[in-house]
Amino acid sequence: GIGVLSLEQMYPLTIGADIGTTFTALMAALVSTKVEALQVALVHLFFNVTGFVMYYPVPFMRRIPLGTARKLGKATRIWRGFPIVFIVV
Repeated sequence: GIGVLSLEQMYPLTIGADIGTTFTALMAALVSTKVEALQVALVHLFFNVTGFVMYYPVPFMRRIPLGTARKLGKATRIWRGFPIVFIVV
């Protein structure tokens, strides 16, 4: 990147966006007549909120996703095809 935001600054923004998309899915499920749509939207919401509660409030737990992001970024810097292989596998 160009260094405008550090990885530590970007982490809460990413979590916020992640949880924000779950509310969009929840709103879409509420206008559906199918119960399954609401179930899937709630599971999506609870999964993302659980991830937030596990990793964000405890400072040393933040090292896990941040360290993983750094390793994946280094792998991408070394080989540009890495993200494609990562997604496919």
